[in-house]
Amino acid sequence: MNIKINKLPGPKSLKYLEFLKKHNGGYSDPYPFVFSGEGKGCYFKDMDGNVFLDFASQIASNPLGYNHPNLVNVLRKYRNTPIKYAGQDFNVKEHAELLEELLKITPNGLDSAFFVNSGAEAVENCIKISIRNRKKSGFGVCFKNSFHGRTLGALSFVTSKEIYTKGYWSFPKKNLAYNENAGEELRDIIKKEGADKIGFVIMEAIQGEGGYNIANKRMVNEIRKITKQYGIPFIADEVQAGMGRTGKWWAIENFNVIPDVMSSAKALQVGVCISSKKMFPNEVGAISSTWGGGSIIDLALGAETIRVIKKNKLLDKNKENGKYLLKVLNEYDMKNARGLGLMCAFDLKDKQLRDNVVIECLKNGLVLLGCGVKGVRLIPPYIVSKKEIDKAISIIDKAINKCKHKKFKHTGLICDYLECASSHT
Repeated sequence: MNIKINKLPGPKSLKYLEFLKKHNGGYSDPYPFVFSGEGKGCYFKDMDGNVFLDFASQIASNPLGYNHPNLVNVLRKYRNTPIKYAGQDFNVKEHAELLEELLKITPNGLDSAFFVNSGAEAVENCIKISIRNRKKSGFGVCFKNSFHGRTLGALSFVTSKEIYTKGYWSFPKKNLAYNENAGEELRDIIKKEGADKIGFVIMEAIQGEGGYNIANKRMVNEIRKITKQYGIPFIADEVQAGMGRTGKWWAIENFNVIPDVMSSAKALQVGVCISSKKMFPNEVGAISSTWGGGSIIDLALGAETIRVIKKNKLLDKNKENGKYLLKVLNEYDMKNARGLGLMCAFDLKDKQLRDNVVIECLKNGLVLLGCGVKGVRLIPPYIVSKKEIDKAISIIDKAINKCKHKKFKHTGLICDYLECASSHT
Protein backbone atom coordinates (compact mmCIF):
# COMPACT_ATOMS: atom_id res chain seq x y z
CA MET A 1 0.00 0.00 0.00
CA ASN A 2 1.02 3.62 -0.52
CA ILE A 3 -0.17 6.90 0.97
CA LYS A 4 -3.20 8.32 -0.82
CA ILE A 5 -5.25 11.23 0.52
CA ASN A 6 -8.35 12.51 -1.25
CA LYS A 7 -10.33 14.48 1.33
CA LEU A 8 -10.23 14.69 5.13
CA PRO A 9 -12.68 13.90 6.45
CA GLY A 10 -14.30 12.10 3.56
CA PRO A 11 -18.11 12.02 3.25
CA LYS A 12 -18.53 8.44 4.49
CA SER A 13 -16.39 9.05 7.56
CA LEU A 14 -18.03 12.41 8.22
CA LYS A 15 -21.43 10.78 8.67
CA TYR A 16 -20.14 8.65 11.55
CA LEU A 17 -17.94 11.38 13.01
CA GLU A 18 -20.90 13.76 13.27
CA PHE A 19 -23.04 11.09 14.94
CA LEU A 20 -20.29 10.31 17.45
CA LYS A 21 -19.78 13.97 18.23
CA LYS A 22 -23.46 14.26 19.06
CA HIS A 23 -23.88 11.07 21.10
CA ASN A 24 -20.47 9.85 22.33
CA GLY A 25 -20.05 10.87 25.97
CA GLY A 26 -16.29 10.47 25.73
CA TYR A 27 -15.89 12.53 22.55
CA SER A 28 -12.30 13.81 22.32
CA ASP A 29 -11.73 15.64 19.01
CA PRO A 30 -10.80 12.40 17.22
CA TYR A 31 -8.77 11.89 14.08
CA PRO A 32 -10.96 12.78 11.05
CA PHE A 33 -11.42 9.35 9.53
CA VAL A 34 -13.23 6.09 10.18
CA PHE A 35 -11.38 2.81 9.65
CA SER A 36 -12.51 0.52 6.84
CA GLY A 37 -10.79 -2.61 8.16
CA GLU A 38 -8.45 -2.68 5.16
CA GLY A 39 -4.75 -2.36 5.76
CA LYS A 40 -1.38 -4.05 5.50
CA GLY A 41 1.74 -3.62 7.58
CA CYS A 42 2.10 0.00 8.67
CA TYR A 43 -0.64 1.23 6.30
CA PHE A 44 -4.42 1.36 6.69
CA LYS A 45 -7.34 2.61 4.60
CA ASP A 46 -10.33 4.58 5.83
CA MET A 47 -13.94 4.33 4.62
CA ASP A 48 -13.33 6.98 1.96
CA GLY A 49 -10.31 5.30 0.38
CA ASN A 50 -7.68 7.47 2.08
CA VAL A 51 -4.53 5.47 2.83
CA PHE A 52 -2.33 6.42 5.80
CA LEU A 53 1.11 5.49 7.11
CA ASP A 54 0.66 4.82 10.84
CA PHE A 55 3.36 6.00 13.24
CA ALA A 56 0.95 6.00 16.19
CA SER A 57 0.12 2.26 16.31
CA GLN A 58 -3.29 2.81 17.89
CA ILE A 59 -1.52 4.50 20.82
CA ALA A 60 1.08 1.69 21.03
CA SER A 61 -1.64 -0.99 20.92
CA ASN A 62 -0.94 -2.36 17.43
CA PRO A 63 2.61 -3.78 17.52
CA LEU A 64 2.31 -6.03 14.45
CA GLY A 65 0.57 -3.59 12.11
CA TYR A 66 -2.62 -4.11 10.14
CA ASN A 67 -3.95 -7.55 9.17
CA HIS A 68 -0.83 -9.46 10.16
CA PRO A 69 -1.36 -12.96 8.72
CA ASN A 70 -0.80 -14.73 12.05
CA LEU A 71 -3.38 -12.57 13.78
CA VAL A 72 -5.84 -12.91 10.90
CA ASN A 73 -5.54 -16.69 11.27
CA VAL A 74 -6.40 -16.36 14.96
CA LEU A 75 -9.52 -14.38 14.11
CA ARG A 76 -10.61 -16.97 11.54
CA LYS A 77 -10.24 -19.70 14.12
CA TYR A 78 -12.87 -18.07 16.35
CA ARG A 79 -15.35 -16.85 13.74
CA ASN A 80 -17.94 -19.49 14.67
CA THR A 81 -17.53 -19.50 18.45
CA PRO A 82 -18.61 -17.32 21.39
CA ILE A 83 -15.96 -14.68 22.04
CA LYS A 84 -16.51 -13.79 25.69
CA TYR A 85 -16.85 -15.75 28.90
CA ALA A 86 -16.79 -14.69 32.54
CA GLY A 87 -13.25 -15.92 32.63
CA GLN A 88 -12.30 -15.69 36.30
CA ASP A 89 -15.19 -17.95 37.29
CA PHE A 90 -15.74 -20.01 34.12
CA ASN A 91 -12.41 -21.06 32.69
CA VAL A 92 -11.26 -21.07 29.06
CA LYS A 93 -8.04 -22.56 27.74
CA GLU A 94 -7.02 -19.23 26.14
CA HIS A 95 -6.66 -17.80 29.64
CA ALA A 96 -4.07 -20.43 30.55
CA GLU A 97 -2.34 -20.22 27.16
CA LEU A 98 -1.73 -16.48 27.37
CA LEU A 99 -0.70 -16.78 31.00
CA GLU A 100 1.87 -19.41 30.03
CA GLU A 101 3.30 -17.31 27.17
CA LEU A 102 3.37 -14.15 29.29
CA LEU A 103 5.15 -15.70 32.26
CA LYS A 104 7.94 -16.90 29.95
CA ILE A 105 8.91 -13.28 29.33
CA THR A 106 8.29 -11.62 32.71
CA PRO A 107 11.23 -10.63 34.94
CA ASN A 108 12.60 -13.23 37.34
CA GLY A 109 10.33 -13.83 40.34
CA LEU A 110 7.18 -12.39 38.76
CA ASP A 111 5.46 -15.72 38.35
CA SER A 112 1.74 -14.86 38.47
CA ALA A 113 -0.65 -12.54 36.67
CA PHE A 114 -4.25 -11.33 36.79
CA PHE A 115 -5.95 -10.39 33.50
CA VAL A 116 -8.35 -7.46 33.25
CA ASN A 117 -9.79 -5.29 30.48
CA SER A 118 -7.51 -2.27 30.20
CA GLY A 119 -4.30 -0.57 31.25
CA ALA A 120 -6.11 1.54 33.83
CA GLU A 121 -7.61 -1.59 35.42
CA ALA A 122 -4.17 -3.21 35.37
CA VAL A 123 -2.70 -0.28 37.29
CA GLU A 124 -5.70 -0.24 39.62
CA ASN A 125 -5.10 -3.85 40.60
CA CYS A 126 -1.36 -3.28 40.96
CA ILE A 127 -2.25 -0.62 43.50
CA LYS A 128 -4.75 -2.90 45.25
CA ILE A 129 -2.40 -5.82 45.75
CA SER A 130 0.37 -3.46 46.89
CA ILE A 131 -1.63 -1.74 49.65
CA ARG A 132 -3.78 -4.67 50.82
CA ASN A 133 -1.38 -5.87 53.51
CA ARG A 134 0.17 -2.49 54.33
CA LYS A 135 -2.28 -1.66 57.12
CA LYS A 136 -0.56 1.56 58.20
CA SER A 137 -0.17 3.01 54.72
CA GLY A 138 -1.99 6.21 53.88
CA PHE A 139 -0.68 7.42 50.54
CA GLY A 140 1.11 6.39 47.38
CA VAL A 141 4.14 7.95 45.71
CA CYS A 142 4.33 8.82 42.02
CA PHE A 143 6.34 11.13 39.77
CA LYS A 144 5.74 14.50 38.17
CA ASN A 145 4.41 14.32 34.58
CA SER A 146 3.13 10.78 35.13
CA PHE A 147 0.15 9.08 33.51
CA HIS A 148 -1.27 5.82 34.88
CA GLY A 149 -4.87 5.58 33.67
CA ARG A 150 -8.35 7.04 34.03
CA THR A 151 -10.06 4.96 36.74
CA LEU A 152 -10.13 6.81 40.06
CA GLY A 153 -7.32 4.91 41.75
CA ALA A 154 -4.96 5.07 38.78
CA LEU A 155 -6.07 8.62 37.99
CA SER A 156 -5.09 9.74 41.49
CA PHE A 157 -1.47 9.27 40.46
CA VAL A 158 -1.72 11.13 37.15
CA THR A 159 0.19 14.42 37.28
CA SER A 160 0.77 15.18 33.59
CA LYS A 161 -2.26 17.40 32.82
CA GLU A 162 -4.88 19.01 35.06
CA ILE A 163 -7.73 18.27 32.63
CA TYR A 164 -7.39 14.55 33.35
CA THR A 165 -8.00 14.97 37.09
CA LYS A 166 -10.05 18.15 37.36
CA GLY A 167 -13.26 17.66 39.35
CA TYR A 168 -12.57 14.04 40.35
CA TRP A 169 -11.88 12.61 43.79
CA SER A 170 -8.31 11.57 44.47
CA PHE A 171 -6.39 9.17 46.71
CA PRO A 172 -3.65 10.76 48.83
CA LYS A 173 -0.26 10.97 47.09
CA LYS A 174 3.14 12.57 47.13
CA ASN A 175 5.09 13.44 43.99
CA LEU A 176 8.76 12.95 43.21
CA ALA A 177 10.81 14.81 40.64
CA TYR A 178 11.52 12.68 37.56
CA ASN A 179 15.28 13.18 37.87
CA GLU A 180 18.28 12.39 40.07
CA ASN A 181 16.70 14.21 43.02
CA ALA A 182 13.95 11.59 43.34
CA GLY A 183 15.88 9.30 45.64
CA GLU A 184 16.69 12.07 48.09
CA GLU A 185 13.08 13.26 47.99
CA LEU A 186 11.81 9.75 48.75
CA ARG A 187 14.19 9.45 51.71
CA ASP A 188 12.91 12.78 53.00
CA ILE A 189 9.31 11.50 52.81
CA ILE A 190 10.31 8.35 54.69
CA LYS A 191 12.12 10.38 57.34
CA LYS A 192 9.12 12.67 57.82
CA GLU A 193 6.20 10.24 57.45
CA GLY A 194 7.69 6.79 58.06
CA ALA A 195 8.12 4.00 55.47
CA ASP A 196 5.00 2.20 56.74
CA LYS A 197 2.86 5.15 55.64
CA ILE A 198 3.83 4.64 52.00
CA GLY A 199 1.57 2.19 50.19
CA PHE A 200 3.75 1.92 47.08
CA VAL A 201 5.94 3.79 44.62
CA ILE A 202 4.72 3.73 40.99
CA MET A 203 6.88 4.74 38.04
CA GLU A 204 7.01 4.69 34.24
CA ALA A 205 10.55 3.87 33.08
CA ILE A 206 9.68 5.97 30.04
CA GLN A 207 6.89 8.43 30.66
CA GLY A 208 4.29 8.08 27.91
CA GLU A 209 1.62 10.77 27.69
CA GLY A 210 3.73 13.00 29.96
CA GLY A 211 6.36 13.59 27.28
CA TYR A 212 8.28 10.41 26.41
CA ASN A 213 10.76 11.30 29.11
CA ILE A 214 13.34 8.57 29.72
CA ALA A 215 14.17 7.90 33.35
CA ASN A 216 17.65 8.61 34.62
CA LYS A 217 19.38 5.30 35.29
CA ARG A 218 20.82 6.47 38.59
CA MET A 219 17.34 7.60 39.68
CA VAL A 220 15.73 4.26 38.86
CA ASN A 221 18.39 2.29 40.70
CA GLU A 222 18.26 4.56 43.73
CA ILE A 223 14.47 4.37 43.94
CA ARG A 224 14.63 0.58 43.71
CA LYS A 225 17.33 0.42 46.37
CA ILE A 226 15.25 2.49 48.76
CA THR A 227 12.00 0.58 48.16
CA LYS A 228 13.82 -2.70 48.77
CA GLN A 229 15.49 -1.36 51.89
CA TYR A 230 12.17 -0.33 53.44
CA GLY A 231 9.94 -3.05 52.00
CA ILE A 232 7.85 -0.60 49.97
CA PRO A 233 6.19 -2.20 46.91
CA PHE A 234 7.67 -0.83 43.68
CA ILE A 235 5.24 -0.80 40.72
CA ALA A 236 6.54 -0.51 37.15
CA ASP A 237 3.82 0.80 34.85
CA GLU A 238 4.54 -0.88 31.48
CA VAL A 239 1.18 -0.24 29.82
CA GLN A 240 2.64 1.82 26.96
CA ALA A 241 6.37 1.04 27.08
CA GLY A 242 6.18 -2.72 27.66
CA MET A 243 5.82 -5.76 25.42
CA GLY A 244 8.99 -5.18 23.43
CA ARG A 245 8.64 -1.62 22.17
CA THR A 246 11.96 -0.46 23.69
CA GLY A 247 13.90 -3.47 22.35
CA LYS A 248 13.47 -5.37 25.61
CA TRP A 249 10.30 -7.08 26.72
CA TRP A 250 9.87 -4.52 29.50
CA ALA A 251 11.17 -0.96 29.60
CA ILE A 252 12.30 -1.38 33.20
CA GLU A 253 14.74 -4.06 32.01
CA ASN A 254 16.78 -1.32 30.32
CA PHE A 255 17.72 -0.25 33.86
CA ASN A 256 18.61 -3.72 35.22
CA VAL A 257 15.87 -3.45 37.81
CA ILE A 258 13.14 -5.93 38.77
CA PRO A 259 9.95 -4.42 40.25
CA ASP A 260 7.65 -6.04 42.80
CA VAL A 261 4.57 -5.45 40.66
CA MET A 262 4.10 -4.60 37.00
CA SER A 263 1.21 -3.48 34.80
CA SER A 264 0.85 -4.18 31.09
CA ALA A 265 -1.84 -3.76 28.41
CA LYS A 266 -2.01 -2.10 24.96
CA ALA A 267 0.35 -4.28 22.83
CA LEU A 268 -0.63 -7.34 24.91
CA GLN A 269 -4.27 -6.84 23.78
CA VAL A 270 -5.54 -7.27 27.35
CA GLY A 271 -4.75 -5.59 30.65
CA VAL A 272 -2.72 -7.46 33.23
CA CYS A 273 -1.37 -7.07 36.74
CA ILE A 274 1.85 -9.07 37.14
CA SER A 275 3.66 -9.99 40.35
CA SER A 276 4.81 -12.91 42.46
CA LYS A 277 2.09 -15.26 43.64
CA LYS A 278 2.66 -14.22 47.25
CA MET A 279 1.65 -10.62 46.43
CA PHE A 280 -1.85 -11.64 45.33
CA PRO A 281 -4.65 -12.08 47.91
CA ASN A 282 -5.41 -15.60 49.13
CA GLU A 283 -9.06 -14.84 49.87
CA VAL A 284 -11.50 -15.78 47.13
CA GLY A 285 -13.16 -12.70 45.66
CA ALA A 286 -10.61 -10.17 46.91
CA ILE A 287 -9.91 -9.29 43.27
CA SER A 288 -11.85 -10.34 40.19
CA SER A 289 -13.07 -9.22 36.76
CA THR A 290 -16.03 -10.50 34.75
CA TRP A 291 -14.32 -10.41 31.35
CA GLY A 292 -10.76 -10.67 32.71
CA GLY A 293 -9.43 -14.00 31.47
CA GLY A 294 -12.54 -14.51 29.39
CA SER A 295 -12.24 -12.37 26.24
CA ILE A 296 -10.95 -15.29 24.24
CA ILE A 297 -10.07 -13.47 21.02
CA ASP A 298 -8.02 -10.85 22.88
CA LEU A 299 -6.31 -13.55 24.92
CA ALA A 300 -5.51 -15.58 21.81
CA LEU A 301 -4.24 -12.49 19.96
CA GLY A 302 -2.04 -11.60 22.91
CA ALA A 303 -0.47 -15.06 23.01
CA GLU A 304 0.13 -15.04 19.25
CA THR A 305 1.63 -11.55 19.43
CA ILE A 306 4.24 -12.81 21.91
CA ARG A 307 5.01 -15.80 19.68
CA VAL A 308 5.42 -13.61 16.57
CA ILE A 309 7.71 -11.17 18.38
CA LYS A 310 9.89 -14.09 19.44
CA LYS A 311 9.84 -15.95 16.11
CA ASN A 312 10.62 -12.88 14.01
CA LYS A 313 13.21 -11.52 16.47
CA LEU A 314 11.35 -8.23 16.67
CA LEU A 315 13.07 -7.15 19.89
CA ASP A 316 16.36 -6.99 17.99
CA LYS A 317 14.61 -5.30 15.07
CA ASN A 318 13.12 -2.67 17.38
CA LYS A 319 16.59 -1.89 18.75
CA GLU A 320 18.04 -1.62 15.26
CA ASN A 321 15.22 0.46 13.80
CA GLY A 322 15.07 2.62 16.91
CA LYS A 323 18.73 3.55 16.51
CA TYR A 324 18.11 4.27 12.84
CA LEU A 325 15.08 6.41 13.63
CA LEU A 326 17.05 8.50 16.15
CA LYS A 327 19.89 8.84 13.64
CA VAL A 328 17.53 10.20 10.98
CA LEU A 329 15.86 12.55 13.49
CA ASN A 330 19.26 13.97 14.39
CA GLU A 331 20.24 14.29 10.73
CA TYR A 332 17.14 16.44 10.24
CA ASP A 333 18.13 18.40 13.35
CA MET A 334 14.93 17.60 15.23
CA LYS A 335 15.02 19.15 18.71
CA ASN A 336 15.62 16.89 21.72
CA ALA A 337 15.33 13.63 19.74
CA ARG A 338 15.10 10.82 22.27
CA GLY A 339 13.95 7.25 22.72
CA LEU A 340 14.61 3.60 23.38
CA GLY A 341 13.85 1.15 20.60
CA LEU A 342 10.72 2.21 18.73
CA MET A 343 9.50 4.47 21.51
CA CYS A 344 10.85 7.78 20.23
CA ALA A 345 9.96 11.45 20.31
CA PHE A 346 11.20 14.93 19.52
CA ASP A 347 10.11 18.44 20.51
CA LEU A 348 8.96 21.47 18.58
CA LYS A 349 9.12 25.14 19.56
CA ASP A 350 5.73 25.24 21.26
CA LYS A 351 2.37 23.52 21.51
CA GLN A 352 0.80 25.46 18.66
CA LEU A 353 3.51 24.45 16.20
CA ARG A 354 3.37 20.86 17.44
CA ASP A 355 -0.39 20.61 16.93
CA ASN A 356 -0.18 22.24 13.51
CA VAL A 357 2.57 19.82 12.44
CA VAL A 358 0.59 16.77 13.58
CA ILE A 359 -2.42 17.95 11.56
CA GLU A 360 -0.31 18.84 8.51
CA CYS A 361 1.32 15.40 8.59
CA LEU A 362 -2.13 13.82 8.73
CA LYS A 363 -3.19 15.83 5.67
CA ASN A 364 -0.20 14.24 3.94
CA GLY A 365 -1.04 10.73 5.08
CA LEU A 366 1.12 10.28 8.20
CA VAL A 367 -0.56 9.54 11.54
CA LEU A 368 1.30 10.88 14.58
CA LEU A 369 0.56 11.57 18.24
CA GLY A 370 1.64 14.41 20.48
CA CYS A 371 3.03 13.96 23.98
CA GLY A 372 3.78 16.33 26.83
CA VAL A 373 3.50 20.05 26.09
CA LYS A 374 5.26 20.22 22.71
CA GLY A 375 6.50 16.72 21.92
CA VAL A 376 5.71 14.42 18.99
CA ARG A 377 5.66 10.64 19.48
CA LEU A 378 7.04 8.23 16.88
CA ILE A 379 5.74 4.75 17.69
CA PRO A 380 5.35 2.75 14.48
CA PRO A 381 4.48 -0.96 14.45
CA TYR A 382 7.38 -3.32 15.10
CA ILE A 383 7.34 -4.45 11.46
CA VAL A 384 8.23 -0.97 10.14
CA SER A 385 10.97 -0.73 7.50
CA LYS A 386 13.79 1.79 7.20
CA LYS A 387 12.19 2.99 3.97
CA GLU A 388 8.98 3.77 5.86
CA ILE A 389 10.97 5.57 8.55
CA ASP A 390 12.62 7.72 5.88
CA LYS A 391 9.22 8.49 4.33
CA ALA A 392 7.74 9.49 7.70
CA ILE A 393 10.59 11.82 8.65
CA SER A 394 10.51 13.44 5.21
CA ILE A 395 6.80 14.21 5.65
CA ILE A 396 7.45 15.60 9.14
CA ASP A 397 10.29 17.81 7.90
CA LYS A 398 8.14 19.28 5.11
CA ALA A 399 5.29 19.85 7.56
CA ILE A 400 7.54 21.71 10.00
CA ASN A 401 8.89 23.96 7.26
CA LYS A 402 5.35 24.76 6.14
CA CYS A 403 3.82 25.28 9.59
CA LYS A 404 6.57 27.41 11.12
CA HIS A 405 5.63 30.47 9.06
CA LYS A 406 3.87 33.09 11.17
CA LYS A 407 0.80 33.37 8.95
CA PHE A 408 0.27 29.62 8.61
CA LYS A 409 -3.26 28.46 9.42
CA HIS A 410 -5.21 25.27 8.69
CA THR A 411 -8.52 25.67 6.90
CA GLY A 412 -11.50 23.44 6.09
CA LEU A 413 -13.32 20.68 7.93
CA ILE A 414 -10.11 19.28 9.42
CA CYS A 415 -10.11 22.29 11.77
CA ASP A 416 -13.02 20.66 13.62
CA TYR A 417 -10.74 17.81 14.73
CA LEU A 418 -7.50 17.24 16.62
CA GLU A 419 -7.79 20.37 18.75
CA CYS A 420 -5.06 18.91 20.93
CA ALA A 421 -3.08 16.08 19.40
CA SER A 422 -1.57 15.20 22.79
CA SER A 423 -4.85 14.29 24.50
CA HIS A 424 -4.65 10.70 23.30
CA THR A 425 -3.21 8.46 25.98
